[in-house]
Amino acid sequence: MALTEIASDFASVVEAQAQVNLGAEGDKSVCDELAASDAFGTEAERQRNKAQYWKSVSDTWNLLERLYMLRHQAQSDTAQNGASTPNSMFETDSPSALTTDFISVQNMMGTDALLAEYVEVRRWLEDTAPEFQPVETRKGYLFYTRRSIRDRKLFAKEGDSGSADTSRTVTEIDPDATSRQKKKLAFEDAEYNTGLLRTLYEYVRRGRVDNAMDLCVESDEPWRAASIKGGLFWRDPKLETDDNMPVDGVDGKDALAPSHPAGNINRVLWKHACAALAHDENNELFERALYAALSGRLDEVLMVCESWEDFVWAYVNSMIETRIERGLKDTNQLYIPEQATSFDHIQSKYPQVVDIGQVFDIIATHDSEALQNEANSPLRKLQAALITNRFAKYLQEFADSLDAEGITGDREELLQFVVHAALYMRRLGFELPGDAVDKVLNTYSSLLAQDHRELVSIYVSHMPVDKQTEAYAQFLYKLDGSRAVRMQLLDQAKRHGLDTAAISKRATELGLATSADGEMDTDNEQFILAEPAEPIAESELDKIRAIEWVTSSPQLYEYALVEICKLARQFLLHGRTNAATQLFNSLPSDFVQQEWISKAQGIANYGGANTEASRRSAGSMQADKTQATYFQEYIHMLSLCDAFAYYATWAETLCKRPANTQNQRTRLQMQWLEWKEAMAQATDHAVKMFQDRLLDIDWLSMQSLFIAPDGDQDSSDQRLTELERLRDLYIPEAVFRLHSILFDTRDALPKNLKRSLDLAQLVANDSLGIYRQLARATPEHPNGRLTAFMRLMRRSAYEILRVQQESQPDKPPVLADAVTVTSGIA
Repeated sequence: MALTEIASDFASVVEAQAQVNLGAEGDKSVCDELAASDAFGTEAERQRNKAQYWKSVSDTWNLLERLYMLRHQAQSDTAQNGASTPNSMFETDSPSALTTDFISVQNMMGTDALLAEYVEVRRWLEDTAPEFQPVETRKGYLFYTRRSIRDRKLFAKEGDSGSADTSRTVTEIDPDATSRQKKKLAFEDAEYNTGLLRTLYEYVRRGRVDNAMDLCVESDEPWRAASIKGGLFWRDPKLETDDNMPVDGVDGKDALAPSHPAGNINRVLWKHACAALAHDENNELFERALYAALSGRLDEVLMVCESWEDFVWAYVNSMIETRIERGLKDTNQLYIPEQATSFDHIQSKYPQVVDIGQVFDIIATHDSEALQNEANSPLRKLQAALITNRFAKYLQEFADSLDAEGITGDREELLQFVVHAALYMRRLGFELPGDAVDKVLNTYSSLLAQDHRELVSIYVSHMPVDKQTEAYAQFLYKLDGSRAVRMQLLDQAKRHGLDTAAISKRATELGLATSADGEMDTDNEQFILAEPAEPIAESELDKIRAIEWVTSSPQLYEYALVEICKLARQFLLHGRTNAATQLFNSLPSDFVQQEWISKAQGIANYGGANTEASRRSAGSMQADKTQATYFQEYIHMLSLCDAFAYYATWAETLCKRPANTQNQRTRLQMQWLEWKEAMAQATDHAVKMFQDRLLDIDWLSMQSLFIAPDGDQDSSDQRLTELERLRDLYIPEAVFRLHSILFDTRDALPKNLKRSLDLAQLVANDSLGIYRQLARATPEHPNGRLTAFMRLMRRSAYEILRVQQESQPDKPPVLADAVTVTSGIA
């Protein structure tokens, strides 16, 4: 993949984050949120620290891009050309070829990966250095000193020795006068010279050597500009062909071939002279630092360093000069300078640093507490890891610290950077510890889930496939919001290549398992039947919402059917018909598939006939049978919920019975007739539901569900036990409610009185076995409920006799007393 494509893909991720941070809240940005906190003290201080922090973040991204694009290119070159040995980095095309220092350095830059990285780090430190106020340009070299000398000569002619200040001023104005005479410049010149030297150093510190030389010329100190220019590498157009012309110089300039020889052919001697100037304590502090920086000397540069960046720049600059000088010695140079023995006394008190990692160890143990604190700050540690190419180790340690330290305050912003840096490097092909990347991605996704849920799928998609499902399912499982919002987040997962089917199943599994440990013991608890209008518990609603994940796609309906049956079974075992009803009502309108209906009908009609079903393989038949049995269970439990809903409607209609209905004239009133018609319709619907769709179909029996426990024995046994328990609970309840429907409407619908007594035949039907459920002992009814049913039959029989007696008053009474007739169920 091309670097431009990688950068484009990565930019889309960062842009999505930026749009949320900057667009979702209008003009409220991350900076505004950070500034609103109390972490930065006063408002002005918060603003300063806020700007400083985000600039540091921007600088760190700049560093990462510079170094890892360079390392990526080096990897690509190595893969194409093969690995080069360390000694080959200074070789030229011909062993006897003569070359210039400039070309030699360019060859080093192309073959010495560490040197190229050090140069890039130095450029980064120079480009990101804070702004400073340069000294103003002033024409006239040492104007006040020259006037002081002239005045002194004038006084000498007049016999006056002059003032004490004049006697301490140099008598000559050459650049070495102060050092040679051990005297000072005039106050005004000394003051300006101090500012000039500091400005020159700051220019060099920022890589702006041209600006330093221009300032020297404009300030009438061309000799100083020449001293600075001595650091340019020697080059000759006659020795630089078009084939080996560099694209860029070590200092980022002088890329084009000059028309004549340029640079310093004896740069080694110049470096010794610079070191001597820096070593001379009679010189100004920043003059010493200036020439120390130009020659790669540490001692005097460290004396003026104030910040972490200053110290790192000083060491890196010194390492570059040392590495180049060592490399030039190994090349076939046209000019070989003599050893400058006169400078042997100028030695550095700091040992040479070979590994850049040592630089950060030195800074971290510096005597300055402020520098130590800065070196140990999170961003500085991260920058050090990037520079030393130890980001993989840093990432692992950071991931390990997440559990111990958590994510609070500034660590959230650091986590954000680490996540994006890891993604960027992985896209470039750098190896990173997979577990650590997954840990920071998972943690960052959890943070995004709080305020920026729409971004979670982007980051989860970068996890390994086997971890994507669990991570995003955990996110969906903990999600609050409407169904539309949750389904939108699931659609986003699909757009980013996640396995939404597996995620939906896992999210449902997590949602249903939350209260599995706390489920009630249905064998020992007291069974209490909930009314349809009774509100459901929050835990029940959570389970219903968990089912919504597997009903989000028709491809998951078959899996959802099994989970819905399991959940509805649990609801009904606890008497929660209201929760089961809401579960069924929450399903999509197209949930029931025609294929299920066909398979159920085929299995119901299947015997020994040569049907299509009988010709299918045993495995396919077993799969169809499993699907059909769960579909039948679904229909049976749905019918139960519908029946109880109709019963509630019937009871509500019964309660609306007009008053004084015993009066014949009231019965003929319109109000009574309207109620009677509504009662007839409600009764007819309720009777059909309880009798035709529950009792007559042998509700939830093994035969009606096509169940044969020949599959997963443990699962099948548990299911059979639960189904049998549901029959024990709800078949007697259905019988009693059906009797209530028929018996309590005997006044409005006289035929129902006889029908209430005919229920005895339905219960006694051996093929349905309803009497077995009535006779069976349960925890709620240790003696069974058959005796209670017989009382209902007795009540219906007595009521029939009473009606007959009232209709034939001339016959002797059959009933013993009225109390027996009107008594309820014991």
